[in-house]
Amino acid sequence: MLSIAQAIRILLVEDVESDARLSLLQLERAGLNCVSRRVESESAFRHALGEFAPDIILSDFSLPQFDGLSALQVAQEVAPDTPFIFVSGTMGEERAVTALRRGAVDYLLKGNLARLPAAISRALDDAHARRERKAEQARIARLDRVLRMLSGINALMVRAGDRKELLNETCRLAVVGGGYATALVYLKSPGAVGLQALAGAGTDNELTDTLRDVILQESEPGTSLLDRVARAGREFVCNDTSKLQSLVDLKAVLQEGGLLSLVALPLVLDSVPIGALVLTARGTDTVSMEELQMLREVSGNLSFALQYLAKDTTVRFLSHFDPLTGLAKRSLFCERLTTLIPDLLARRSRFTVAIIDIVRLSVINDSFSRRIGDLLIQQVAGRLKMRFPQTGHIGHFGGGTFAILRDIGDLTVDPTTAAAREHGDILFGAPFVIEDREISITARSGLAVYPEHGNDAHSLVQKAEAALRDARTSGERETHYSEQHQTLVLKRHALEHKLRLALEREQFELHYQPKVNVISRRIEGVEALIRWRDPQAGLVSPAAFLPALESSGLILEVGDWVVRRAALDCQQWLRAGMAPVRIAVNISPAQLRRPDFVETFLGALTGWATPLAGLDIEITEGTLHEELAAEVSKLESLRQAGVRIAIDDFGTGYSSLSRLAKLPIDTLKIDRSFISEMLNNNAGKVLVKTIINLARAFRLTTVAEGVESQDQLELLRRAHCDQSQGYLHCRPVPGNELLTLLEHGRGELLLPMGN
Repeated sequence: MLSIAQAIRILLVEDVESDARLSLLQLERAGLNCVSRRVESESAFRHALGEFAPDIILSDFSLPQFDGLSALQVAQEVAPDTPFIFVSGTMGEERAVTALRRGAVDYLLKGNLARLPAAISRALDDAHARRERKAEQARIARLDRVLRMLSGINALMVRAGDRKELLNETCRLAVVGGGYATALVYLKSPGAVGLQALAGAGTDNELTDTLRDVILQESEPGTSLLDRVARAGREFVCNDTSKLQSLVDLKAVLQEGGLLSLVALPLVLDSVPIGALVLTARGTDTVSMEELQMLREVSGNLSFALQYLAKDTTVRFLSHFDPLTGLAKRSLFCERLTTLIPDLLARRSRFTVAIIDIVRLSVINDSFSRRIGDLLIQQVAGRLKMRFPQTGHIGHFGGGTFAILRDIGDLTVDPTTAAAREHGDILFGAPFVIEDREISITARSGLAVYPEHGNDAHSLVQKAEAALRDARTSGERETHYSEQHQTLVLKRHALEHKLRLALEREQFELHYQPKVNVISRRIEGVEALIRWRDPQAGLVSPAAFLPALESSGLILEVGDWVVRRAALDCQQWLRAGMAPVRIAVNISPAQLRRPDFVETFLGALTGWATPLAGLDIEITEGTLHEELAAEVSKLESLRQAGVRIAIDDFGTGYSSLSRLAKLPIDTLKIDRSFISEMLNNNAGKVLVKTIINLARAFRLTTVAEGVESQDQLELLRRAHCDQSQGYLHCRPVPGNELLTLLEHGRGELLLPMGN
């Protein structure tokens, strides 16, 4: 991040020198220290990008020899990380939107340069943040390579036929998968004197052979690398080999070969050091603490495999460890927990058993492929191993389900707070980076606390699993086992059963709420809202049953019913001679993810829908949080078929200008919470106006939800909102009542101005 004292290098694409001076004067008044260069042709611009290396580019939109969009394209090609801001006197909103879509970070008018210092500071801060993200991504990419190496070695351990194959393949995976320059394994062999180099691999065979021999020859007692690691059982890490002191010959070979980092880890058999795994890399400061933790896991697993190969018990290994993650399976986890309980009893310790499950892992598998899903599971396992170095306290029960044993200290510690801290943002807050794509996940967990919920391993694990099932049903992120929860589970099961019967017995209804033009007060469309007419409870609000539909998967069948029912009602109104009307139906994320969603939806419209009569869809803002390509493609297909797309509850999720520019949408529905607050405080009013102006800039229709007063409607009219929806105009009504409303005005119902 640039400080005020550090000069900001500004490249101005401007043919009027006085305009350039005005911009620089504005920055000088704001206290920004700037070094600038002005260009007005493409050749000069390209030269300055390389020779001047600007921190930021300010460009006019129209120049005699050059134009701003061409400059933007050149900047995107030559210096894509340099922020680009338009400063123009002729730039309209349409051109501004085009510029933002093509990569500009902001635009200003020359007649209003007061915002320029803040815009530059923000752009530079954003660029700095992007650079930091790239550096972090590079670090994560390296950890990902090491994790892949670890995964490959874990898989290798269960299929390697002998020790030679195991060691050679381990070294190859370290170089090819882990990105190391060389990998060498030294072991004590039966009948041999001292250590032998039994396996090796490297990007340069000659250098690898030389290094292998030098490490064996560097044999000064007590100080050699192999003495420190293979005999004493201590790991050795050097992130700058130029600073090696005693290993003179080794240092010379490393420096000559450009090997700037070195790490050596002991290999152990039955608690006795028997050898070493030695790795080198070309960069300095390569081996971070996270990477070292993974390498410890590599040496530990390799030691374990050597031991079990020596005893010929590969089948036993498979029965106890998951080959994908190298973690204990359920049976071994319970065995380990059984051995730990007496010690915890003696220390009067309290601990939790947490069973953690990745939410919607199947969706990730379907969207990206099973291979990506497996890599994600491996990264989750890696993150757990880094957080809990005692891997004996971690288990993998298959799929996306993991187990953790966590000692939370004495009986005064609140296990709820402790567990939430460990199983929440610390483990899953940051996204996982897999093959250049960020995948954010959430996890649900069920917890059983010792001694409250049991005093033996199997009972605690079973109750933690029961709590996890409860969390899956309720949708909660974390649930502790309790008898009350079990009662709630039974109630939820009963509700799901009633909802299945409601679908079979046609107890669901659609009610419709008009969307009214703010100026003319005429109905311009309606939204379909589901209701459940329970024979015992009467008409039930969707808030009481939609979560159960979502968690049980019934939302797919009920969603299909909503589409079919709305289509039939719309056709009925047309046959009754009513003016055509479009009905918006709410689509759940689960529906949108279905591969055949587009075909199913359009099938309900075949043969009768027109541009004036048909179905549109509304999706919540969070549905496209990850902007999955498959879902966006489906929305584009629907729009091409004449279906309009609305973002419901806009403003409650995460949005940005770049996302709005890319998404295939027609309408923004302003969330009712903003409408209810806009008369109470100025911030709420400004927020609503900002959303409306934003929508107008992108040529989107705006609909205000939850309008209940004439004052709200009048403010929306002055803000140029397009449509209003709420109790001020009409409550949601059954189809026959809406038919009466439509018939009153043949589809052009003029609502009272003061209603």
